[in-house]
Amino acid sequence: MTSSNDKKDRFERKGKREDSNIGLVGRGSGFIPTGDASTMPEGTERRGSRGRRFVVRTLVPLLVLAVLLGGGFVWWTQLRPVQVTVNGTLQSVTVGTTIDQLKSDEGIQTSPGNYVSVSGNILAEGEGYPYSVSVNDKDMDYDAARAYKVAGGERITVGDGGDRTEPYTTETVNQPPKLLMDGNVGAINYISQWGSTTVKDVLTGQESGEQVDGTVYEQGQDCVVTVKDVEPSDDQKLVALTFDDGPSEYTPQYLQILQDKGVKATFFCLGKEVDAHPDEAKAIVDAGCQICSHSYDHPDLRYAEPQTVVDQLTSSFSSIENATGKKTTAFRPPYGSFTQRTWLNTQGVATVAVRWDIDTEDWKQPGADQIVSAACSNVHSGSIILMHDGGGPRDQDVEALPQIIDTLQSQGYTFVTISELLASDDSFPDYVASCDSTMPSSAVWPDEIG
Repeated sequence: MTSSNDKKDRFERKGKREDSNIGLVGRGSGFIPTGDASTMPEGTERRGSRGRRFVVRTLVPLLVLAVLLGGGFVWWTQLRPVQVTVNGTLQSVTVGTTIDQLKSDEGIQTSPGNYVSVSGNILAEGEGYPYSVSVNDKDMDYDAARAYKVAGGERITVGDGGDRTEPYTTETVNQPPKLLMDGNVGAINYISQWGSTTVKDVLTGQESGEQVDGTVYEQGQDCVVTVKDVEPSDDQKLVALTFDDGPSEYTPQYLQILQDKGVKATFFCLGKEVDAHPDEAKAIVDAGCQICSHSYDHPDLRYAEPQTVVDQLTSSFSSIENATGKKTTAFRPPYGSFTQRTWLNTQGVATVAVRWDIDTEDWKQPGADQIVSAACSNVHSGSIILMHDGGGPRDQDVEALPQIIDTLQSQGYTFVTISELLASDDSFPDYVASCDSTMPSSAVWPDEIG
């Protein structure tokens, strides 16, 4: 039987064992103490305290360094003084200074530009950009200048403001060529430049309504008709005999005289007469003479509708080619009447219009002598003499023709066709002298007069 004293001893021994284990966790495994420090032997320090003290000793210097570095960064990027040249004067300013601040700090005075339309007309004075800026000799637009911050070392020029343009819309358009006339006096009209389309932007001011050209993507050109006389080069004495309104019953007589004299001429034939006398038309070509159009049935083309002009020319060209095998795009306008508007109406089917500078007025039936006198008076090298093959009795012309040839040959003149006459003048392109060129496929015919 256990006594009460034994129980007391066991209880005390148990308590001591439990006290001796306070603060030890996994003793044999090297775990750290966890109990109250008061339970540890004197001079013993817990491992957790050493760790915290190490962290403190390490972090504090790092935090101090971070503060110093941060302050240095702020100073370098926002507070550091730098030098710049402003309007030719070296200045010390804070890095990052804006142009507005620079103007204010340095007392720079500028005058604003104006508010203008797309074509440059002033809409409001003094309501343009307040100032202009160039940095290192490179101009900046106003928005970029306002956002600019000084870095140091720049050459900055601040001046008066530029004009500010009204808002505008932009439309890309295809602009067809116009028809221009180069010169207004001369026996020969020819297309010296074919037209092409210009592709460009057109700017329309939203306030003014004005329009101006913007970016040009394809530069076209206008169509040009040049008007001039023929001036043979190298002091050649050349003259061209021409006969209108045929072919006719007189054509063989003319051709025989020309052949006998060794002379060539040009016949401006009506399409309807070619259709009526195809053999005579073919004989003109076979004789070495030139055949061109005089329209189909002789209307005054100045007063004809555009389609009528085209039909008159194309029909006569076709009649000539069908009868002779020769192509031509040269013509003599009836009555010599052909204006810039008439040229516009051709739609580019013709290339050369031939008038004259010597009119025999044979249509008046003045007599052979008078016809000879009119043909030979005032002749010069490059002259084009007008006579007739059809349109009435031509017996006086037949009588006058040999005398005209003899008289002018005695004066040193050589008779040539219109193509030969044009070729004698170096200012006429080869395609014009050929009298059979056509509008290039790349060309665009004008729809209005320039």
